[in-house]
Amino acid sequence: MTSIQVRATFGPALLHIGGHDTDIATRENPVLRTRRRRLQAEVRHAGFEAAGTVRAFGVLAILAPVITDEENDVAYPGDPMALYSALSYPMARATASFTDPFGPADVYNDLCPLWPRLPGKKERPDVSRRQETEVRTTDDTVFDPRTWTPRTRADLVSLLRRRGPSVVLISAVSPAHRYALEIAALVKAECPNSLVVMGGRHADETVRRQQPAEVYLAPSSTATGARRPGPGPVDVVVSGDGAPLLDLTLRAVARSMDLATRATTAEQVATELERMATEGGQEYGRGSILVRGTTGWTAFRVEGPPVPAEQEPAPYAPFLIRSRFPIFTRDDGTTSRCAHVLVSGTCPMRCTFCSESALLGQVRRAVAGDAERMVERLREYVEYGAEAAFFDDSIFWSGSWPRIREFCNALAEARQIDRGLSVLQWGAQLTVDVLTGPKSEIVRAGLTRMREAGCTYVYLGIESMSEQVMRHVHKNVRRGTPWKERVRLALGLLREAGIRVGSSVLFGLDGEDENSIAETIEEVGRLIDDGYLMLASPNILTYHPGTEITRRHGMDDHLDYGSQGVEVPPPYSFFEEAYPGVVSRLLTEDNIWRIHRETRVRWGHVRNGVEAVAM
Repeated sequence: MTSIQVRATFGPALLHIGGHDTDIATRENPVLRTRRRRLQAEVRHAGFEAAGTVRAFGVLAILAPVITDEENDVAYPGDPMALYSALSYPMARATASFTDPFGPADVYNDLCPLWPRLPGKKERPDVSRRQETEVRTTDDTVFDPRTWTPRTRADLVSLLRRRGPSVVLISAVSPAHRYALEIAALVKAECPNSLVVMGGRHADETVRRQQPAEVYLAPSSTATGARRPGPGPVDVVVSGDGAPLLDLTLRAVARSMDLATRATTAEQVATELERMATEGGQEYGRGSILVRGTTGWTAFRVEGPPVPAEQEPAPYAPFLIRSRFPIFTRDDGTTSRCAHVLVSGTCPMRCTFCSESALLGQVRRAVAGDAERMVERLREYVEYGAEAAFFDDSIFWSGSWPRIREFCNALAEARQIDRGLSVLQWGAQLTVDVLTGPKSEIVRAGLTRMREAGCTYVYLGIESMSEQVMRHVHKNVRRGTPWKERVRLALGLLREAGIRVGSSVLFGLDGEDENSIAETIEEVGRLIDDGYLMLASPNILTYHPGTEITRRHGMDDHLDYGSQGVEVPPPYSFFEEAYPGVVSRLLTEDNIWRIHRETRVRWGHVRNGVEAVAM
């Protein structure tokens, strides 16, 4: 790992600069006072309605895609929730700044991102392609290509030329990082003065805050990989609690930006962040902001509390609900609009292969009123046009049956008086251990309550049907009964409750060989034959930075998420995250071809589930 120096730390009570404690002195910068007075005069001259034009700088957010071939049947099904969650908080604060320029609700008091208005009721039903010319609402400030092809590349170039954004925000998971870097290079080629900010799960996986004065970078991090001659395409990397840290970054950007050109540099942003740290004040969230200068990267640490629940806007408040998860359908057979929901964040399990594991992050603790708040969130999403919801947490309510029952009781009660909620279908993710570990009467009662509250689908991580593989997997915690029997027991309980089941199968875990591959393909096929599964998704183990299996297989220093070409050849292109150089060392390319071909034949229309819905 590489370490970089922490330049300043934002904290709730004590400020550290350059590793030394400093008294907090709240004071206003004279330069900023002069800037604000100039902007206030321009607003008064132009009129209140023109305040947005006077103060605004353009922002474009981009979700980096994971695949290159739109012909394939593999794609992430959900809306870009990590990006939506990160954007919704700073968007809410920016729109308040436009509503009350330079007033008590204006956290910018300077220039402000061009996020002037949330979508209204008239726009909510319109989920057609986002506008590429006019920024009417916050929804129009996102570019989400889903695939990276010559056509989408040309679309982005055209959009950049029309919009000329001052700031471009790119969100990427690790398998999308290679595309994110190409996107950043395109931004710099078309808009050289744009500031490029990178965030998302890849940044979270590759930045570690282990010492007060240092931040450690994985070899595959954006900052490590960008240590090449020249300015590089990425100026800032945000890691950790994306929403409050992005808000802090954008306020520093606004304060450092030239009033005439609406341009700034990474070094100017770093200077402003350090100045903001000396002013004190409360900052929320935990994480790191890395800023690139002429001599390398410096880090700013944030050690604040979580954003208070009452201040957290709904991730869909600034965006239209576009996702159509094919497992949820209307009476006429067409696919319902589906909202994706997060409750717990980090998974409480400690699976060695998972980037959402508690080994890499903090599990959100239960807070009184969580169940009622989530019911209100679902009610809000129904008003936005959601006909279904899927809980994207790795384990629904962290696998706690008391919390599951509490939520389902609150939702079932609300469904009796709210017509929109009464017809809402929803699904969630559980594990075999959650379903077979507690007493069967507890599980049966919980599943029955889930079904009564509208749950029609559960996604289950089977991973493998081979005992020699599953003995290494933390999902197989309560051993004694063979894994195959426990899988069947879990699926039987779900079927008994009237809940459909989809499953994930992961090849390449410790213990995998030719025999275990054949065993898993056949045993999953038998589950399909017996009517337990409506969907079976084969996946290839991909090494994520920071996971235990990546270290165990000696891949930490060998992951390349940046310098490879962006094309993904078969057979890797048939799987969600697989491409050469980052897949399991236990699998050869012949193995991957075999998994692709044999699962298609043995699992038939249930593989990936698209055809299963139609049938």
